[in-house]
Amino acid sequence: MPHTADAGFKLWGETLADIFVQGAQALYSLMTDRRRLQNRQVLEVELAALDQEALLVDWLNHLLYLNDTKSFFAKQIEVLELSPQRLKARLAGEELDPQRHILKTGVKAATYHNLAISRNNGGWEARIIFDL
Repeated sequence: MPHTADAGFKLWGETLADIFVQGAQALYSLMTDRRRLQNRQVLEVELAALDQEALLVDWLNHLLYLNDTKSFFAKQIEVLELSPQRLKARLAGEELDPQRHILKTGVKAATYHNLAISRNNGGWEARIIFDL
């Protein structure tokens, strides 16, 4: 079945951790207005994957899982530890409050389609596509 909708982002950063933070921010920007979020709850996330591309996709899909199961949106995203196969991060945010939060686009998943992470001119860049 062909994709009916998707959204792609190019991410840039000085570090690989910046790419993971920007990917999370891009995801949440599709779903809600992050400016309305407050730091009422803190969650820590630890993930492992085969390589940094799989780790990025797993990370973003884990954020979707937290949203699906706990209605959680992160305002602040901090990468505490990162290697090509492991990630530890801290999320500060809150559960959905329909009185204050505007829901935008539903995101089904982060995908491997055209996924790329590379070093570029002393920094990092990545391309990620979300299935809507």
